[in-house]
Amino acid sequence: MGYRLIHFNCARPLGAFSLENEFIRVFVSIMPRVFADAAAFEGLHFHRHGVRRPDGVWMPLDGIFPYPEGMGAPDVSTMGGWESFEKLREFSYSGRTHPPSMRRLAAEIDRSNGASFVMWWAPRGERVSMEDGWQKLQHLRQHGSTPEAFSLDDPMDRPVAA
Repeated sequence: MGYRLIHFNCARPLGAFSLENEFIRVFVSIMPRVFADAAAFEGLHFHRHGVRRPDGVWMPLDGIFPYPEGMGAPDVSTMGGWESFEKLREFSYSGRTHPPSMRRLAAEIDRSNGASFVMWWAPRGERVSMEDGWQKLQHLRQHGSTPEAFSLDDPMDRPVAA
């Protein structure tokens, strides 16, 4: 049994989470292209996305609007399973849509809660949920990089398969 690299990231937009917010309109228009490119990228085993509201409820990204008025902005989240760290890096920094889209959106993300991106090695075939990713991110925020949950700045080696 081998391992695959799992990444989870979340972005909490600044300002009101509504289609009147220009950032949200741009974000919603860009994401389908980024997700389509991810789905076609060799080295990506799976890709999921969702929205975690401040009350802890997970919702699908499509159909999120109208968003409950008065509820704080959600964490828009993605998770993917990768063949290797190199494949994740290639998509993130050299992909057709991801790099320019993220540069365009970066200034409008609330980073006040700390890290928004986490990785870990999971046995191939292990099912992981968006909530698993959220918990790994909380672990990283509390403990820093460990073999259980690590950052891009401090990646951990793939475990040796038994």
